Amino acid sequence: MRLPPSMAIVAALAACSQRNEPAVIGYAFEISGAPSVAVARDEIAAWPVRRPDIRLVFDSVASGEPADVEVERALRLVAVPGIVGVVGHAGSRGSLAGAPVYNEAGVVHVVPTSTSRLLQGAGRWTFPLAPDDSVEGAFIAEFVTTSLGARRVSIFFANDEYGQGLRAGVRAHLASVGATILDEVPFAASSEVDLLVDASLKRGAPEVVVSAGRWGETGTLARLMRARVPGVRVVAGDGAMYLPNLADAAGPAVDALYVVDFWVLNPADSLHVAFVDRFRRVTGRLPLGPQAMSHDAILLLAHAVREVGSHPDAVRRYLASLGGERPPYAGVTGPIAFGPGRRANLVMTRLVNGRPERVALP
Repeated sequence: MRLPPSMAIVAALAACSQRNEPAVIGYAFEISGAPSVAVARDEIAAWPVRRPDIRLVFDSVASGEPADVEVERALRLVAVPGIVGVVGHAGSRGSLAGAPVYNEAGVVHVVPTSTSRLLQGAGRWTFPLAPDDSVEGAFIAEFVTTSLGARRVSIFFANDEYGQGLRAGVRAHLASVGATILDEVPFAASSEVDLLVDASLKRGAPEVVVSAGRWGETGTLARLMRARVPGVRVVAGDGAMYLPNLADAAGPAVDALYVVDFWVLNPADSLHVAFVDRFRRVTGRLPLGPQAMSHDAILLLAHAVREVGSHPDAVRRYLASLGGERPPYAGVTGPIAFGPGRRANLVMTRLVNGRPERVALP
């Protein structure tokens, strides 16, 4: 029987792990995540020779797969001999679907970019890196009201785990500062966004629209809103940061967009510069925030294995100790720890010549 490509990759690497007994780190992202794996492999290969050997397993399915497909992927990964931890999944739905599998199997689960607050209670084996949707929502709402000075806001949100969570975080903070929410509009990938925009504007013209959706809906929303309400700004969550697709979808309204990201290059930071140089050398392109987060997640697990060995519980305890018994891990995106009061890596950006640039905050 011919195996699907992702299972064939896992099976081949699993057979290799049985012979050489490496510590295996799984990567549960769609194929667009391949550059992050390539860069991590290159960096790990440059480390001084030490044991155990570390291998990366890349199990790929399409973006936005149903929860059952994400569970199947998690089941494939925990079955790989020598598996220590898994980085993923790409979205909140997949990460929440896979978390019970990893927790039951006793496999460390590092989640780089999913923001659902439900991940905080997914189990002691699950470690979210990104700030959750309540933190990101407050960040967006504070930017909307303080930096943009807006008091009339409409919220468009993807009707899924990501969009609903981010919408709740934005709404709670806007209400706390007395801003007026004119409308809250759920949408799906199949929605006629122009009809939703026209219906929403009957409830009032916003100064700012918040988009808790992906690049397609956000870009279309910006273009339609700008045509109907000149001067309107659109502020989007991290889920929209997919380039160049977002800029293409927004077209001439790209200058109306502000988008949250987890990381933007700081040329004065030596870790940033080294990461960008390696990423460009290995992949021929420049990294974006999600790729920096994925890089940190993979290297965090690899560093833990080199520090405490390949037993998954030792790695779990190592991660749990960061910021407490141990200092935070020095990641490209900033210090990484999992205790109370950990640093929130959030940056507000605008797209300039197709690339995100940091917006200065008060």
